[in-house]
Amino acid sequence: MDPMAISAPLDVVLTNTASGKAYEDYASPDHNSFLLSTPPLKWGILGTGRICNDFTQSLKLIPSAEVVACASRNSLPGAEGFAEKHGIPRSYGTYEQMCGDEDVEIVYVGNVHLFRREVGEMVLKAGKHCLLEKPIALSKSDAVYLTSLASSLNLFLSEGMWTRYFPAIEHVRSLISDCKIGTVTAFKSDFHFHTPDQESYPGSPLYDPRLAGGSAMYLASYPISGSLCCFPTWPDKVVCNGIIDGATGVDTQGTISLRFPPPPGAASAAPGERLDGMGGGMANLDFGFLGESAEETTIIGTGGRIVVHGPAHCPTKVTVHVKVPGSVRGEASVTEAEFPLPRVTEEVRESGGFYYPNSQGLAYEASAVARCVARGERETPQYTAEESVKVMEIIDEYRKHGAGLCGLFRCQR
Repeated sequence: MDPMAISAPLDVVLTNTASGKAYEDYASPDHNSFLLSTPPLKWGILGTGRICNDFTQSLKLIPSAEVVACASRNSLPGAEGFAEKHGIPRSYGTYEQMCGDEDVEIVYVGNVHLFRREVGEMVLKAGKHCLLEKPIALSKSDAVYLTSLASSLNLFLSEGMWTRYFPAIEHVRSLISDCKIGTVTAFKSDFHFHTPDQESYPGSPLYDPRLAGGSAMYLASYPISGSLCCFPTWPDKVVCNGIIDGATGVDTQGTISLRFPPPPGAASAAPGERLDGMGGGMANLDFGFLGESAEETTIIGTGGRIVVHGPAHCPTKVTVHVKVPGSVRGEASVTEAEFPLPRVTEEVRESGGFYYPNSQGLAYEASAVARCVARGERETPQYTAEESVKVMEIIDEYRKHGAGLCGLFRCQR
């Protein structure tokens, strides 16, 4: 079984079973060398917040990457301060001004995601390639609009699902492709953190419904996208539930269950027959702002399981349990693999380092984007536009049926 489009860590050509596309090897066993061989690309940074800081810092780990401009929505002093901190030659007090900068080849969009469609449209219509932070939009219809617009303009557009570019995930997807744990039958993933440790309540954008706050819009795309790359079909059923905060109106915790059907032509098992190779399965995903979870992902197959250790959205360690042939339940050979992050340079340390865990791994994403742009490709094989749209479709379903319209329990603070 071939999973959906990935970048294998070895010289392997695989096929995206959902789209039928083939793709080449985009990774390297020596991942620092991979960053050093990145084609040149001139970036504009749209936004000056924490994620924009971390993405800009990660670009400093790629010698060929150049940040030529940055912009704040309505604050030239804010943009000037960001530019001074990071050594960026030009700063602008509006997004439109930066999009008009002829030197900018691609724009990284890291502002509040309420404005994804508006800003994405502006960037693309200015003739710039675009990397939009998660979520790519606030609905499936907006995601379809942006991806279709990029295609019509022959411009690169990708959602910033940086998890897909980590060497640990490259390794996992090659294991699945090679059937190292047999046929995948189940996927489990969690992403919870206690937001009051980092964010003021209720003043943070995370809790503001006017800014599209809530756990689904900030967290759900990670476990959903993780499940999509483990099965050969799209899910055909979504079951979900959630908790709405009574004071703010945003969802603070949710669960999503996805059913993946067997691929077309797969034979159904008769009574007493083995189920190996049917190809269908279940994904159970949960996320929230209310507590601390291990943030692990477990992929279960007919011949073993893979554990992506926390933080699973930016992982560096994977454990593989392969069932011993002929053994009873529980006997397995266990292999661990660790993937060190890119080395942090003195330049990054001097300019304040990173806000978020493992943010130097954003460099893997930036390098992959630069390679695709240099090759004339309009999306990355690691995370396609089709997958971004599918994730938004599932979040739409959650928001409609799981988080607000079906009389869910509303917690009071």
